[in-house]
Amino acid sequence: MTISSVLEEMQSNSPPFQPVLSSRVDGYREQQLRWNPVCVKNDALFYEFSAGEGGCTIQLLPDACLNVLFICDPDHPHALLSGAFLKPRTLELKPNTSYFGFKPYSSLGMKQPKIAYTELVDQFTDLTEAFPWAGELVERIPTVRGFEDRIGLFNAFARDYLIDYDYTPTFVDYLTIMICASRGNILFTGLDKETGYSERYCREKFKSGYGMSPKQYSGIMRFQGALKALFSEDYNDLSALAFDSGYFDQAHFIHDFKKFTTVSPYHFLKSCYSKP
Repeated sequence: MTISSVLEEMQSNSPPFQPVLSSRVDGYREQQLRWNPVCVKNDALFYEFSAGEGGCTIQLLPDACLNVLFICDPDHPHALLSGAFLKPRTLELKPNTSYFGFKPYSSLGMKQPKIAYTELVDQFTDLTEAFPWAGELVERIPTVRGFEDRIGLFNAFARDYLIDYDYTPTFVDYLTIMICASRGNILFTGLDKETGYSERYCREKFKSGYGMSPKQYSGIMRFQGALKALFSEDYNDLSALAFDSGYFDQAHFIHDFKKFTTVSPYHFLKSCYSKP
C-alpha cells in the first residue's frame, strides 16, 4: 500500500466522535479543515456549542487528540488545553456560556508547548500555561460571534504561533497514518524492519510526540471506530461489530468499551439517547 493510498483511506475516516458532548449541549456544530501544511496528518476539527441555561456535566471520551476549548465568558474568558485522554473525563460547563473548540488530529508539526505532551495526558491545564503567547487570542475569541470568523481568527493565530515551519515529517508520521488507516488494527512487531530504527526507539519517539505509546494510540483508534459503528445503526449484533472492529470477540470488545466509557455499550447508548 502506498503512502498516497493510505492518506486517502485515512482521510475517508470520520472525525473523532464525542456522542455525550453532542447529545447534552445546545447548538453543537463542527467543521473539519486542513490547518497545518507541514504535517502529514494535517486536519483539525473545529466545533462550537452552548451549555444552555442550566449548564451541564459532560463526559469526554478518549479520541487520541489534543483539545483546546475556549470558554467564551465575556467576564472571564479563558481556554483549557487537554492532552490525549486514556480514560473518560468529566467537565462542568457554565450556564448560558458558549464554547469554541480546536482539536488537531496530530501534535506533530506544532511548536512545542511549555508543558511536555506526556505531562498533558489525561489533564486539563490553562492554555496560556502551555502557550504563553495565546493570551490575546483567548481574549479575542469571545468577541467574535460567527463560527467561521472564530475559525479564521484561530487559524491566523496558528499560522504565526502554532505551526512549526521547520518541521520535517519522520517515520512517526508514517506510523500514525498507518494506525489511523487500519483503524487501530496493526501489529507493532517488526517496526525495526519497517523504519530502520529499533522498536524501543520507535516507541519512545512516538510517545514524545503524542504522550502515549503506539499501542495505546491504536487501542483508542479501534475504540473510536467501534463507537462510530455502534451509533451507525448498521449493527444489531455486538459480536459482528466486535469482529468487524478488530476485537478478538464480544467479551474483548465490551472490556475495552468499559475501559474507555466506564459502562457497557448498551448502557452507554441508552444514556446518550435519554434526557439528563
